[in-house]
Amino acid sequence: MKLKIKKTDIENLLNWFSWNYREIFIESSVKSTLRLVNWVVESPSTSEESGFSVLSRTWEEKFFKASSELKDIKKEVRTFAKTFDLTKQSDKVNLGWEESLMLKNRNLEKDIRKMSTYLDACKEILKNEDLIISYNIYFLLSEKNYIVWNTKGAFIQDSQYYNSFYIILTWNKWDIYEEVFEKITWTEILKEISKKNVVSSINKAIRKLKLSLNWLSSPSWVMDVIIWNEAGWTIIHEAVWHWLEADLMNSSVYKWKIWEKVASSWVNVVDNPTLKWKRWAYDFDHEWTKTEKTYLIKDWILISYLHNNATWELFDVKSTWHWRRESYKYTNLVRMWVTYLESWKDKKEDMIKSIKNWIYVSTMWSGQVNEVTWDFVFQITLWYEIKNWKLWKVIRWATLSWNWLEMLNNIEWIWDCLDFFDWWTCWKWQLMPVSDATPTIHVKLKVTGKN
Repeated sequence: MKLKIKKTDIENLLNWFSWNYREIFIESSVKSTLRLVNWVVESPSTSEESGFSVLSRTWEEKFFKASSELKDIKKEVRTFAKTFDLTKQSDKVNLGWEESLMLKNRNLEKDIRKMSTYLDACKEILKNEDLIISYNIYFLLSEKNYIVWNTKGAFIQDSQYYNSFYIILTWNKWDIYEEVFEKITWTEILKEISKKNVVSSINKAIRKLKLSLNWLSSPSWVMDVIIWNEAGWTIIHEAVWHWLEADLMNSSVYKWKIWEKVASSWVNVVDNPTLKWKRWAYDFDHEWTKTEKTYLIKDWILISYLHNNATWELFDVKSTWHWRRESYKYTNLVRMWVTYLESWKDKKEDMIKSIKNWIYVSTMWSGQVNEVTWDFVFQITLWYEIKNWKLWKVIRWATLSWNWLEMLNNIEWIWDCLDFFDWWTCWKWQLMPVSDATPTIHVKLKVTGKN
């Protein structure tokens, strides 16, 4: 799809309806997928979608309309104004310096066909693995292009990418079924990916699978736990990131705790969408506030929530550029983007050598956080016994639990091995890609084994 937008046309449209804040958002997106499912490489599929939305709001009320009919945008805006009685004259809008902007999608189908030879290589490796009963390996390339203009003077275009390579292996032993995951999620995946790193990823997933085949019974008591960087994002995302979003403050444990101690002395929590290599890094949020690195917790002190232009006035602060939407079909929400616990200076390997008998958590997945007490429970999917200063046998079928605020205040050590987990989408009334990261951390938690 190719669409040219003139500034003069948009200024006229914004002046057709009234109220404090007015916005028109146009989006054009394209998505291509290629999958290897149970020994069959499927044909690539490509889909495109485009549309626009109109928004008018004060601090008390909000009116919104979305449409897929770009050719009728003038008609739709007039109907919107009449339907909600927004035809009163407002202040004239003067947009940015650009005279016109262009929306244009790339040809992803051509790019993704190049990936089929990589899937053939995965197929050859997997055919010799008898324990794997099914698998799903696929490339996803997605590009979103959009233009926003609003009464704050924005007339800006941006693009965001959601590119990923996923591996999901399912194995069966003694009628027990488990899955192993691996991924590559670079923003410019077409420039970086190769047969070599695809084969490396599939072999890594197979090694995880084989490690998990022989396991010990889990202990059940409060004990010292090392949570690897690949596992820590699960707890951090659910128990910290969401509850620093300003529109959730009424139910958040962090409500009215700005400038208070909320963590151990070396804990720094950051949201930084300017990391260009991360999935869905961006220059502007969806309200077109320029992005910057934002500290939320700095040297154990809570110094900021995540804000947009609607919440910052209520808190008497400036926006932290966290206004996001799943697509043109939705209004914006305060959402995290690229959020992480900053690493420290010590080496993980050195710490393992100093530990005689602890638990080392490699991966974990599902869990929940009690929003009243802030107790949490998370399922461990792969972890190890540390015995005589070495990673020992795999332990399975257990959960980790504790109280989140107690845990954050009692993190005993943080290593230098920050790793981003960014292949998934997060649900908060809308599905959105997120990137989370933690270093490896040492903390005391309750471990509960399954009989």
